[in-house]
Amino acid sequence: MQELLLEIDSLKILKEKRAEELVIANKELLFQNEEKEKRAQELIIANKELLFQNKEKEKRAQELIVANRKLVFLNEEKEKRAQELIIAKEHAEQSDRLKSAFLANMSHEIRTPMNGVLGFANILRDADLSGEEQQEYLKLMEESGIRMLSIISAIVDISKIESGLMKVNLKELSINEKLDEIYTSFKPEMDRKGMQFSVKKSLPAIKDIICTDPYKIYSILTNLVKNAIKYSDEGSIEFGYNVRTKSEKAVLEFFVKDTGIGIPKDRQKAIFERFIQANITDKMARQGAGLGLSISKAFVEFLGGEIWLSSEEGKGSVFYFTIPYKSPFVGDSIV
Repeated sequence: MQELLLEIDSLKILKEKRAEELVIANKELLFQNEEKEKRAQELIIANKELLFQNKEKEKRAQELIVANRKLVFLNEEKEKRAQELIIAKEHAEQSDRLKSAFLANMSHEIRTPMNGVLGFANILRDADLSGEEQQEYLKLMEESGIRMLSIISAIVDISKIESGLMKVNLKELSINEKLDEIYTSFKPEMDRKGMQFSVKKSLPAIKDIICTDPYKIYSILTNLVKNAIKYSDEGSIEFGYNVRTKSEKAVLEFFVKDTGIGIPKDRQKAIFERFIQANITDKMARQGAGLGLSISKAFVEFLGGEIWLSSEEGKGSVFYFTIPYKSPFVGDSIV
């Protein structure tokens, strides 16, 4: 009986020991679970941090790509500006050369008609001159004076254009009447040359009245007709206008057509540049300031149009320019 009690006590002690060990094991397991959860949380945080760092890395990479593109663009712009500066320098040097040549040419152009006026004035002092001779010399003096006035007017116009002082003065103008005036003015010279001279007017009375700058229209047309006469010795000259539609708006397309010497292909763009004739050594070059076409081009652009030409060397030229059709009666359309 005593042995049984001793065995029961031993089992009881062993049970209590196992219970204590189980408690300790549970506590250890709980601690490990807590540590595991803690590590899991730390891993989640680490993953979030890594994700954030990756996003920041991608962001920095994109910023670096943008910065590199910007740097490439800036370098290209720098090279572009450098090229533009070189071109601007070349243009400035060319402009200086042309202006110097122009000034030298102007000295001759102004001196020639001035000498004509003064020379014929001295001749007129001769009392033995007949009335017919006097009239001839007076006519030559008048022509020299008109030529000199034309040169001075061209210089004034180009100076206003260069300085930005040229303005557009819109007024009502009868295109047909202005063309008739120009025709009447140049007809005697054309008759002396034995050339045909004609004018084309495409609008009837009233509809030919437009709002424009009369001085500029007259200057453009007279410059073009003068050039046509200057560089034509036979054949014909025709000038006038047609009505065209451009960008759904009506325009007047003027033309001056001649059968003169024509213009070489390599000179057709240059002739609209300012002072260009002063720098051209050509056996066909004739008297003139070399400003008429550049002034005409500037005036056409002031009026909102464009100017161009079609020419074949030895066969003649056609100069065209457009201006908006702005009628005080029918607006910008032909009815």
